[in-house]
Amino acid sequence: MKKGLSKNEIVFCRLKAEGKTDLQAAEGAGYVEEYGKNLLKKEYIQKEIKRLLEEKRKEEIANDTDILQFLTSVMKGDAYKEKSDAAIKDRMKAAELLGKRQNVFEQIENKNDVVIIVDDIVNKGKC
Repeated sequence: MKKGLSKNEIVFCRLKAEGKTDLQAAEGAGYVEEYGKNLLKKEYIQKEIKRLLEEKRKEEIANDTDILQFLTSVMKGDAYKEKSDAAIKDRMKAAELLGKRQNVFEQIENKNDVVIIVDDIVNKGKC
């Protein structure tokens, strides 16, 4: 079982994750195209390319901090470098939707609150 990727394999995986063709990735990593195609059949190479693609995808999505920083800059007036009000409205709406999607605006509640129900009503006969 393979313990780690070689430097050339790392370069190959990175180039494939960037969208390079088999030939471009193989040559960029110092391989011939045929060897690159053989590498693509190996499970550990496929896993590494998949991991790199997932990492890249995560970097492209605004996170909680990005959203809050943008909203703060708009509130302070820093974001009004836009030439049109429509552009800033569109950006604000996008930030709002992302914030709602990621629950950025939810207040943190104390989840340790316990409700105790005490049945202290004495049954004094029939009603």
